[in-house]
Amino acid sequence: MLKKSLKKTNPYLKDPSLSKALLYQSVSSSTAVEGVITKYPKLSKSMEKKLKEVISVNESSASYESQK
Repeated sequence: MLKKSLKKTNPYLKDPSLSKALLYQSVSSSTAVEGVITKYPKLSKSMEKKLKEVISVNESSASYESQK
């Protein structure tokens, strides 16, 4: 059975521009932990807003599932 890729199943990665911004943020923070300084851009205000919208939609469905 073929499994779906993370890119197809993760709601945060479905929007290409948000996905790219989150990837930069993730790589930047991960390499900083290792002591490597990178110059990836921070999330723009519009990307932060999109992320908050996705999180709020998923939080409401997650809390519903945990109450079952």
